[in-house]
Amino acid sequence: MPTAQVPQFINMESKIVGPLSLRQFLFLAGGGAIIFGLNFILSTGLWLIVSLFIAALSIALAFVKVNEQPLHKVLLNAIRYYASPKLYTWQRSQKQKELIEPPKPPVSPTEPARRLTVEELEKLAKELEEQNKK
Repeated sequence: MPTAQVPQFINMESKIVGPLSLRQFLFLAGGGAIIFGLNFILSTGLWLIVSLFIAALSIALAFVKVNEQPLHKVLLNAIRYYASPKLYTWQRSQKQKELIEPPKPPVSPTEPARRLTVEELEKLAKELEEQNKK
């Protein structure tokens, strides 16, 4: 019986640009582009301080993992958590529930059932008593 090879490392990102994945490359290239653009806007001393911060942030976003999760996902989840309300109060939904009615017995198109008079009921009761005595 031929054996099938089981794929391994399926949770690893594929390397697109040299030893970097596309996500890592985009974080590093984005940080480099921001630093390059700020070079023309800021003075040299301020640019150096800001560029060190941006470089550290882009390197951390590209390579740091927290509990096997990339840092950008951890930061987005933290922002989402702190921005959402913490106290949940139950509120009844406004949906109208459909009531299921039991099926109605078929009504025959004959004449409606007539009501018995007192005399007819007494006569029927006597007949039933006679049948029970036998």
